[in-house]
Amino acid sequence: MELYPRQKVINSHPHWPLILKPAQKPYHCGGCKEYEIDLRQCYQCEHEDVHQKCDFHLHVDCDPYSESIWLQFIDCTFSFQVEAPRGKKMVCDGCGKDVKGWFYQCSSRGNPRYLHPCCAKLPFKKTDKGGMVFDLKEKTSSVCLMCGNEGNSKDFRSWVYVSRCGNYCYHVACVKGKVETWKKEEASNQQQSSGAGTSSNQEIKTGRREKALDNWKTAFDIFNFVVLLIFGVSVPVPFGLVIKWLKRK
Repeated sequence: MELYPRQKVINSHPHWPLILKPAQKPYHCGGCKEYEIDLRQCYQCEHEDVHQKCDFHLHVDCDPYSESIWLQFIDCTFSFQVEAPRGKKMVCDGCGKDVKGWFYQCSSRGNPRYLHPCCAKLPFKKTDKGGMVFDLKEKTSSVCLMCGNEGNSKDFRSWVYVSRCGNYCYHVACVKGKVETWKKEEASNQQQSSGAGTSSNQEIKTGRREKALDNWKTAFDIFNFVVLLIFGVSVPVPFGLVIKWLKRK
């Protein structure tokens, strides 16, 4: 596990120091401007005056003093940037979302590539508890189990996690989008997830054989493993909701 200093000073923020501690609620990172749903540790401002408390949060990976990083699987060196060219639309190669704040940039191959700081830190290779190995790839001929498109789909930009057995493939964009949407709905007390989980679970229990149920459980475990790779922490997505997503591929 990477260790981070307990305190940090950011020149662009008027209050200091920022304190490393678990988030108490979802927040917009003051660096990359991305919405963060997970309550893992981040840097937070504790300044408070008579009017209000400062609500500044910063991802641990969003550091304006970061050194350049080399990503082996695409053979490209990225440098950290805090100011984007005015009027230029930039899209993260990792997750396909717009770049709105601090970012990493690589220009070694002519056309610039951009990454959110958190996407730049995605693990290249990981093995789950069952011994299945997943590799992070820029392109693949395997089909994403979420959207049904090939891993090198031209419809949107996204890296992809692919199991070496070839049976499991997930766009980072697809998994990230689904989980973030569900978490926002959950936070708004729409409770769509709990209803979907109950109906899907019941359908499987009453209308599927035991072998089919085991297959769905395996798919659920694999999906949660990929979620862990992307978000860095375990996000408890309901079983029925995952199965509902996979059925709609």
